[in-house]
Amino acid sequence: MTVRVNKQSFNIREKLSELERPIGLKGSELMGSESVQEARDLISAGRKNLFINGDMRIAQRSNSASTSNNTYNTLDRYNTWINYGSGGVTMSQSSDAPPGFYKCLQFYNDGNATSPSYHFVEQKIEAQNISRLKMGTSDAEYMTLSFWVRSNRTGTFNIEILDDDGSHHIVKRYTINNAATWEYKTITFPPATNTGVPTYDNTIGLYVEWWIVSSGSYRGTSTNGTWQTFSTTRRNDGGNTTFESLDYWQVTGIQLEVGKNATDFEHRSIGEELALCQRYYYEYPKGNTYNIIANGLANTSNNSLFHFQFPVPMRAAPVVATTGSWQVIDGTSHTISSFSAITDATELTARVDATTINSNLTAGKATMLRNNNDANARFAFNAEL
Repeated sequence: MTVRVNKQSFNIREKLSELERPIGLKGSELMGSESVQEARDLISAGRKNLFINGDMRIAQRSNSASTSNNTYNTLDRYNTWINYGSGGVTMSQSSDAPPGFYKCLQFYNDGNATSPSYHFVEQKIEAQNISRLKMGTSDAEYMTLSFWVRSNRTGTFNIEILDDDGSHHIVKRYTINNAATWEYKTITFPPATNTGVPTYDNTIGLYVEWWIVSSGSYRGTSTNGTWQTFSTTRRNDGGNTTFESLDYWQVTGIQLEVGKNATDFEHRSIGEELALCQRYYYEYPKGNTYNIIANGLANTSNNSLFHFQFPVPMRAAPVVATTGSWQVIDGTSHTISSFSAITDATELTARVDATTINSNLTAGKATMLRNNNDANARFAFNAEL
């Protein structure tokens, strides 16, 4: 028996032309990958951003504040180092942002700040989160920093990264080309093979710093883009030296990831981002008068014990910080004269004692803690790096 099979005809020229269809820049890079790891680095699968609050949405402390040196005072996870001869600079959470974001960090010289010695902002990354970088070994990885930046001042600015003990650092430059224009920057750092191996615990693993301005004492010669033994004199080598009245500098969309390539920003939910920030700082929301924040028990006629359960495990046992006016309530209002140091604190819970002005509490009676008609009163737990 003979079986005939008919195959539909096709145009060879047309099929060959399909092979030349454009696949885009990333597609070309992916097809040219020489290993599975290289392809994965291009895609950057999984959780990738080592930064917390990179899109600047979380500001538990304040939306705006006059900066002081070595202080967290507005956006979560961003510490400011600042030293001007006179005047002041405001740090704020601004709603001015590039497409895809709606918040940014802003520094604004609204106080005629002059004669800068140094001004930079940093995020300290916990050592337990950087093991993938393999620092201090021959297998150390490249890392790439990407961000959006805008300023009225154009020119060269610096990024500095320090290792966990501050014994080594690397400085790389970027340029703001156009005034008052959001620009996207990517900077790739070579492997840190010559640093020590970090201790992977709950202490500092990396310092990542944006230098806004500095005096000449921080501008000694460095090898741009090379890990070196730390030297104060080269921290802002080649960077900006002027930040005058009405000058501003803004940043958002910060991402630090393993590999040689910058990938799309990793957007996390607002709840997840807040929880990541609360590992380091947790503040009871302000804004309402007579807010009740804790239940407790009177143990003497002028002292009450209050127990706090943190929403997430904190990095370490925190310290308590309070401002404003507070009351103990047991059916009657009792003004608090002082809080004792935090006691029995762990990463999960803490006890705070409140001493009242009058000795008319009843030992063993349930109490509550609230602000005394003070919407700005602050009650916070701090475990920052």
